[in-house]
Amino acid sequence: MSNAALVRLTYASTATFEPNESGGIEVSVGQILAESRRNNKKRRIGGVLHYGNGYFFQCLEGERDAVSDCYQRISGDSRHRDVKALSFEDIDQRMFPDWSMKYLPVADEVSRLLAKRNQAFNPYAFDDAMVSELLEACAQGKDPTEATAGTKPKPPLWKRLFGKA
Repeated sequence: MSNAALVRLTYASTATFEPNESGGIEVSVGQILAESRRNNKKRRIGGVLHYGNGYFFQCLEGERDAVSDCYQRISGDSRHRDVKALSFEDIDQRMFPDWSMKYLPVADEVSRLLAKRNQAFNPYAFDDAMVSELLEACAQGKDPTEATAGTKPKPPLWKRLFGKA
């Protein structure tokens, strides 16, 4: 990694697509995840995406210019509206180092946090403390779209045996 400063940007937005009534991951959310994972890896951006109640809550981590450029693209994406930055900070260490884009649906950790605070999932209403707590819950949660969520696959046996891992 270069010597460029690392930042963490958290934002909220409203989905412009109709919710999927059949359950499972929204088709548009799946497309966003696929694109994010492909593009973010190239740009060394990581983070987490949470979708619920028609809202997105997303955290982007990486070098300042890369994160700023990504946020500008997201702000112009027709699948989002009312994009609002919730926090922007310099960081020394990533919360999501192994994820080009982790996905967390309304998971147990997030549901417990919202219940504890007696809040519905509406990231526009979150204060700084709630944003921090939600990021922690997202860091602890498991991504159902990844078979080995958060773990790195073992190199092939021949690489391990011959030291080329």
